[in-house]
Amino acid sequence: MPLPVLAMMLCTFCVGTAESVIAGILPDIAGRVGVSLSAVGMLISVYALVVVVAGPCLTALTARTRRAVLLPGMMGVFVLGNVVAALAPGFAWLVAGRIVSALAHSTLIAVFVAAARDMAPPDRRAAWGARITLGIGLATVVGVPAGTLVGHAWGWRATFWVLAALSAVSTLLLLRHNVPEPPPAGPDAPRATAAGRRRGFAIPLPMVLVALVIVLGTGGVFALYTYASPYLTDAAGFESSTVTVLLWLYGLGGIAGNVIGARAADRSLSAAVSGTLGTVAAALLLLTLLADNAWAVAVLFCVLGAAYFATIPALNSQIVASAGPTSAAMALSVNNSAFCVGIALGSWLGGAFLARGHDVLAVPAGAAALAAGGLLLSAVTARMLRKGRTADGPRATVAA
Repeated sequence: MPLPVLAMMLCTFCVGTAESVIAGILPDIAGRVGVSLSAVGMLISVYALVVVVAGPCLTALTARTRRAVLLPGMMGVFVLGNVVAALAPGFAWLVAGRIVSALAHSTLIAVFVAAARDMAPPDRRAAWGARITLGIGLATVVGVPAGTLVGHAWGWRATFWVLAALSAVSTLLLLRHNVPEPPPAGPDAPRATAAGRRRGFAIPLPMVLVALVIVLGTGGVFALYTYASPYLTDAAGFESSTVTVLLWLYGLGGIAGNVIGARAADRSLSAAVSGTLGTVAAALLLLTLLADNAWAVAVLFCVLGAAYFATIPALNSQIVASAGPTSAAMALSVNNSAFCVGIALGSWLGGAFLARGHDVLAVPAGAAALAAGGLLLSAVTARMLRKGRTADGPRATVAA
């Protein structure tokens, strides 16, 4: 693996860990800071909201900044956010630290993936981009459990200090191995850019559709993943102690899926998108139908993790392919926002089913329907791209 790509993957590992580790130290923060668990849960919601809203805007504002300046600068902002959280004298400062960290999240991951794709041979772009998103998979399997253990052993502030230190080391590695600047734009780029300025911030319609596919597919997975514990114990009959093992299997499947999805996307993008989303929908449906078979549930949970993480490089590539004159970094920033919206949608949907008194098996059933909707929409989008509506004729856009 080229050293610049390794440096970017380590930075992504830190960002992915920071995003999710809060879930493991929520009770510690609530007890030490003196607020309710629901209030501490805002640290997750606020982070996601900032990523969704501010991420694309900040990426657009920094589009002309050289990567040699932008990436270390954004990592510096991310480190600062973790330091503010570690030093927070009260809950408001802790929220402020999370907001500062979240500001850098979307732009960092988008530019990292775009840079890795720029460095790759033409037939390996999805695979090289997946090396960056592998950092998020490793964060799920290694970073979040490790951060939770640190928080339990030495207090929640120690988790943020370790994150800040590891992020600083990753940034130094990034500085030692400069990330190449994007290749020169083609002859049509200035005209497209000028047209874009006249229209304002215009997003190609196929790119909007891909973002909706991401929302639906991710929402389906997280409807179940958020409530995995009650599903696995109440519906599938596992002991509480086994739930952690199954979640690790999900994460390990995700690491394998990240690699498989990238290779499939480099061979045939439309087949990779439909295949991965179809597997997600099928796994969720089978988790509904075979909930009384413990071995089937264990295998399917691993398959679900692999299929979901396989969608990430495939959909990354598809949203870039659908972006037209929109920069790859901007498209990938919208991509990150769509994943966050999908996570929020899925969590809400699963909670809504349970709050209305439905059996816990309604959660994977509803999740499968959501993922199937994403699969159908992806077929429409792929057909649109095949017909060349975004490449040849007048481009349909949505003004933001």
